[in-house]
Amino acid sequence: MADVRAQVALSLFTDFENFRVFKPNDHHRDALNVTLDQVVAWSAALAPLRQG
Repeated sequence: MADVRAQVALSLFTDFENFRVFKPNDHHRDALNVTLDQVVAWSAALAPLRQG
């Protein structure tokens, strides 16, 4: 099981324009980048297992 430690709480009201276009507030950017970096790292690490 892969574990992504970082978390970010996004709001449909404040982080999306017209509930469709993703525009996170500045104070979420750092947390979002860390979370996505961890997801990408786990994805790359587990890629060989998905091949088999």
